[in-house]
Amino acid sequence: MWLTGEEQQIIDIFWDLAGEVEPFPRSLERTIAMALPIAVIKMPRLALGSIETWLRSRQIPYSFNCESRFVRGCLVSYGGKGFIFCDGADPYDEIHFTLAHEVGHFLADYWYPRQKAVSKFGVGILDVFDGIREPTITERVHSIFESTRIGIISNLMDRNDASDLVWTVEDKADKIGFGLLAPPQDVLKGVNFSQSQFLKRQEFLSGRLVHSFGLPAFAAKAYSNILLRYIGKGPSWAETLRAG
Repeated sequence: MWLTGEEQQIIDIFWDLAGEVEPFPRSLERTIAMALPIAVIKMPRLALGSIETWLRSRQIPYSFNCESRFVRGCLVSYGGKGFIFCDGADPYDEIHFTLAHEVGHFLADYWYPRQKAVSKFGVGILDVFDGIREPTITERVHSIFESTRIGIISNLMDRNDASDLVWTVEDKADKIGFGLLAPPQDVLKGVNFSQSQFLKRQEFLSGRLVHSFGLPAFAAKAYSNILLRYIGKGPSWAETLRAG
């Protein structure tokens, strides 16, 4: 349902690593600490420059490849570990959504490819992922490296000049984030979609996502729209014409 088999597998692995499934509504903070080698750092008015300063103060000489700007969240990973930075001034529900999205990046773009490579080549392959050595010819031709960055990585992108590939990566992180906070099967379970108007159905499902699953309003509206269309409860042809 909506999530691909790989995305659902990543979510299932996360809960297996945590050793328990967090009840709703989920903040994920404690669960992340139990499941993954990730530190969550909250900073007011989060900006790229302040992240660089924080990293340098801990002898991590990393710089983003763009000018400093304010961000809501960011992931920096190296050596199998990661830091998730969040704007601590954001409302709690928005912080939790940021955490879910960044964990989605860590799992799908970093942790999962490393585990797949280890299963094929052994733990020695991690030196390639960490930029310590170059891959051998055998390793180089393997498809695991086609979409996986090597060395210190971050999920940062310039959204004014983003490629289709970048948006695909962001969409995957969003899907995993939604799946962690509000799994589709739980959101839709026992829901009556008898309302005749799409906007009414969307309003109802958005409210459920906010009040029962803790999503921020903007994310709840987008997610409800996605789920309703996926299960065939999107706007009718006439409603689509009126909206246009």
